[in-house]
Amino acid sequence: MRILQKAVLKALAKTKKRPLSVTLDKFRPQEVKKTLVVSSTAIGDALFAVPGIRALKTLLPEAKIDFMVRDKVAGLFANFPLIDDLLVYRGRYKNALGLLSALRKKRYDLCIVFHDSDPCPVEVAHVANIPFIFRIGQKDHKTAHLLTKRIPYDNTKHAIDQRLEVLRHVFRVPLNHPRDLRMELPVNEEELKVFRQRYLHPFKDVTREDHAIMTVAFQFSASGSYKEWPEENFVELGKRLIKNKYRVVLIGGPSDRPRAERLLQAISEGTDGECVLNLAGQIDLKHLPVALKAVDLLVTNDTGPLHVAISVGTRTVSLFVPSNVAGTGPIQDLHLHKVITKPKPCNPCIEKYCKQATCMGLIGVDEVFDQVQNSLAQKRNE
Repeated sequence: MRILQKAVLKALAKTKKRPLSVTLDKFRPQEVKKTLVVSSTAIGDALFAVPGIRALKTLLPEAKIDFMVRDKVAGLFANFPLIDDLLVYRGRYKNALGLLSALRKKRYDLCIVFHDSDPCPVEVAHVANIPFIFRIGQKDHKTAHLLTKRIPYDNTKHAIDQRLEVLRHVFRVPLNHPRDLRMELPVNEEELKVFRQRYLHPFKDVTREDHAIMTVAFQFSASGSYKEWPEENFVELGKRLIKNKYRVVLIGGPSDRPRAERLLQAISEGTDGECVLNLAGQIDLKHLPVALKAVDLLVTNDTGPLHVAISVGTRTVSLFVPSNVAGTGPIQDLHLHKVITKPKPCNPCIEKYCKQATCMGLIGVDEVFDQVQNSLAQKRNE
């Protein structure tokens, strides 16, 4: 079915010509009534689009703004206040014709593609007769001819800033204030209270006035193994934190459950078993912002939950070696977010294509533990 939908969409895209009159100089923001924003890849990429969506709300105050994301990310934006509707893309042309039907009914005036990993979203937007389609630069040219304007990548900029470059070109606005770059996700206070009562209530300490022991979450997995801090390092860090009267919360998706169970057993060895809470596979993406808001700090690889924690204002200690810190690391509230990184040992670094990556092991447990201690001490003194 996917192959058939792909063939049909590509045939429609090939036969439909873009009008020569629809060029950037003909774009009139005041005439835009409905806008589609596309970011159809992973959690981090979708969150990097948030500052752009917020800017669009200001630039197009009368327009409706819809957001197209991958199905695996959609839960994160289920109640997102900056958008009018959420469109779900299953990836790799799986629901291409359904999306085409939906976009035709919506009759969008403008499509902003902040990020996608396949040609389908642009092809759908083109065949759906969206007159103006603007996209951040792409490495190939499969859909370049379908765009009104392709804004080149500037690899010196952060991923958020790259997305804002689209709006700078289209709307001719600076968008260069630090607040323009901020990611934010709302957290319901009642849901936060319920989460803490349900999951964190065993973490009590009668020696503290508020009776709450500080909790440190571990995001031990990543989108690729080359970005993962060694499992034994997380075990040693967890043991040290427990010894120093902290508690550990393991987070992750359903596929992370076996590893989380190993970590739980290893970290808890020699304790009463109530020092580590395993939430891997138990918290869906919709409730991840609440879970991360509830803990005191997140130790994480370069992966989606890092950006969720940043968006809800939870302290982080993030670990980077092969990843580009300047491109995807924290750029807001830097007093809350500490990055530990090392120079890449291989030149060139082949990143996700590396099958025997060991470079994340260059980051030692001592320096991560010290940074966690320092950050939590700052929080105590706030």
